[in-house]
Amino acid sequence: MIKVAIVEDEITAVESLEQMLKRYEKEYDQQFDIKTYQNAVVFLENYQPNYDLIFMDIQMPHMDGIKAAQKLRVIDQSTILIFVTNMANMAIKGYEVQAFDFIVKPLHYESLVLKLNRVDMRLKSEQMDKVMVQCNGIGICLTTSEIKYVEVLDHQLIYHTTSGDYQSYGTLSSVGEQLKDKGFSFCKSCYLVNLRFVKRVEKYTVLVEDIELQISRPKKKPFMEALNDYIGS
Repeated sequence: MIKVAIVEDEITAVESLEQMLKRYEKEYDQQFDIKTYQNAVVFLENYQPNYDLIFMDIQMPHMDGIKAAQKLRVIDQSTILIFVTNMANMAIKGYEVQAFDFIVKPLHYESLVLKLNRVDMRLKSEQMDKVMVQCNGIGICLTTSEIKYVEVLDHQLIYHTTSGDYQSYGTLSSVGEQLKDKGFSFCKSCYLVNLRFVKRVEKYTVLVEDIELQISRPKKKPFMEALNDYIGS
C-alpha cells in the first residue's frame, strides 16, 4: 500500500490523476491510499510524515507549491515529492527542495506510468533500509541513511539523525542487531555509528559529521576493520 497525497486546487486535475492512479492499480497490481488537499496551507496544517508519495501543484492560491515544499522539507526530508505544473520551466526550482520528478499538465497516463514505476523501485529499495522507532508513544519511521549514530544514555536510546534527535527505549545491542550489515559499527559500547558519516578517525576519537565520539580500546580494531570494509565497498 502506497500512501499518496494530492495537493492540487484544480478539481479536474485531481480527478484526472485519481483516475490514472486507479488504472495503474489494476494494470500493475498496486494499491494506493489517496488523500486530496485543495491547498498547501490545509495540507501542511498538522502535517505528519506518513505519506510515501506527494503530488503537488506549483501554482496554487494562498501558498505556491515551491514555498509549500520548502516548509515540507523542514518536517519531512524523505517523502517522495512530484510536482504537477503547466509551466515546465518552473519545475526546475523543484530540485532545490529535493523533488523526485515533475509532471507537466495536461497529464498523460503513459508518462505517469514511467514515473510511478520509478517511485515503486525507490520505495522498495528504501523499505529494506527503514527503522521504526517508538518515540513518546508515536511510531516514527527513519531511514538508515539519515541516522548518524545511536547512543544509549541513562537507559534511553537516542537516535541522532539529520533531521534531529529521537528518544526511545530498548537496548543498543538489539539496535545493533537490527542494523547489522547496514553500514553501522560500535565505536564504544554506548555508541553505534553510521560509517557513512565518519569524517575522521584520530587515535581513540572519531568525528561523526560534526560530533566527536570516543572509541574504546576493545572496539578500536573491529571498528577500524568495519570502516575499512565500508570504504572499500
